[in-house]
Amino acid sequence: MMSSQSRAGIVLLVALVALGALTYGDRVRFSSRLTPVFALVQRVQRALGLPSRGADSGRAGAAQPPTAAPQAAPAATARAEVSIDPRRQQLIGVRTTPVTRATLAQTIRTVGLVRYDETRLADVNVKVEGWIRDLYVDYTGRFVSRDRPLFTLYSPELLMTENEYQLAFKTRERLQQSQVPDARERAEALVTAARQRLELWDLPPDQIRALDEQREPQVAVPFHSPVDGFVIEKQALKGMHVMPGQSLYKIADLSVVWVEADVYEKELPLVRVGGRAVVTLDVYPDERLVGHAAYIYPYVEEKTRTNKVRYEFENRAGRLKPGMYANVEIDVGGGVGLIVPTDAVLDSGKEQLVFVAHGDGYFEPRHVKIGRRLGENVQILEGVKEGEQVAAGATFFLDSESQLRGSLQGYEAAPVAQGAPAAREQLDIAFRSQPDPPKIGENQMEVTVKDSSGKPIDGAEVDVQFFMPAMPTMNMPAMRNNVKLSPSGGGVYRGTGQVLMAGQWEATVAVTRNGQRLGAKQLTVVAR
Repeated sequence: MMSSQSRAGIVLLVALVALGALTYGDRVRFSSRLTPVFALVQRVQRALGLPSRGADSGRAGAAQPPTAAPQAAPAATARAEVSIDPRRQQLIGVRTTPVTRATLAQTIRTVGLVRYDETRLADVNVKVEGWIRDLYVDYTGRFVSRDRPLFTLYSPELLMTENEYQLAFKTRERLQQSQVPDARERAEALVTAARQRLELWDLPPDQIRALDEQREPQVAVPFHSPVDGFVIEKQALKGMHVMPGQSLYKIADLSVVWVEADVYEKELPLVRVGGRAVVTLDVYPDERLVGHAAYIYPYVEEKTRTNKVRYEFENRAGRLKPGMYANVEIDVGGGVGLIVPTDAVLDSGKEQLVFVAHGDGYFEPRHVKIGRRLGENVQILEGVKEGEQVAAGATFFLDSESQLRGSLQGYEAAPVAQGAPAAREQLDIAFRSQPDPPKIGENQMEVTVKDSSGKPIDGAEVDVQFFMPAMPTMNMPAMRNNVKLSPSGGGVYRGTGQVLMAGQWEATVAVTRNGQRLGAKQLTVVAR
């Protein structure tokens, strides 16, 4: 029969293997659901008599009934420091990069459309009822100049007013010699009223002067274009019956056009009126149009979550046509700040963290607060200092290892009051061999260890481990050899070690004292 401790050991082993088999995404997604598993591991550890950090001890001599694991999600995911040797770092693609202070210049790349300048649009309509008799501008897209006739209109109401004007004009002439002052004033008032009505109906001044000179009303009155531009909408047809206010033409002056760029709402705080932008169009790939933001619209499009920003451009040659797609690059400046590569930051939505490298293969998980994303970099507002080294590339491997170690060891996220862990002492480790370079067989090896101030480190244990990776093409397995050095005083440690074969070896010098690792150094040794 299997003992109770054996059965408990098997349960512990299965639980640990299950935790280790989880992928990084699984551990992040199901971290809150792993609490019962961790509780099981702790109960098995207590059953085996193993220390369990964070476990609650029951009252002496009193049996404690099992309690349900809390279902609430932890305030922060448990993480621990990670130690990875340089060879593993190279295999999984981990590299370190410094936190740098740089100008937070950014270019927002977006798209836009060429639009009509709304301040240069004109609508042609009439204010009287009538019928179009002659149509001079008869198709959409035609260019018309200011005061060019567009059509003639026959309007009984307009013709009646012209006759009234002619009658009042003749009456005024006959009463010029009248001895009654009120009669002359009354005739002048009738002429003024009739002329004013014709002007309010948009009869041009030259047409009114023609009435004065010819003394004959016009049956079909011409109407002219109010602006220079292109006809973009045309409703007028020959013989068409029109009503007051009915739109007949829309004319656009294209000497100036707008480019409306779509900017996402999260980038909107970076855009300012007057800000510079470079616009390119696919039809003219070699031309770069430089403009400045003239207006930022006061609303966001609900479906696209973008805000329109308007730029104005001269278009005397008419090359920019409304409806064209445009590529817009908006230059944004933002002072100076700390930046790290984007792949150095792990962002789960609720928290952001980086892994700070302390040397000797040690990485510390540290929460940070991020700011703007600047292409391949991201701004760090707090959490790291300039010059600190952070891991970049394959950081999800580090986070996976950190979470697993933190969970199994009972680690919890440290509160803010405790602060960050103290930095390790930096050692100056020098290695040399006799002969140099080493030969196959026995060699004399010497390591000198000093602290950052140059003071020798005595009373430590120094080991030199030689490692050569496997070479499958030569059917050679990996080789490893460890050399323990003895203290010789003054921070110097010596010993005799074997080099098994010629070639390139990866050597690791490890310095420990009382079981605590003081430092290490990685170097490459080529044996003859």
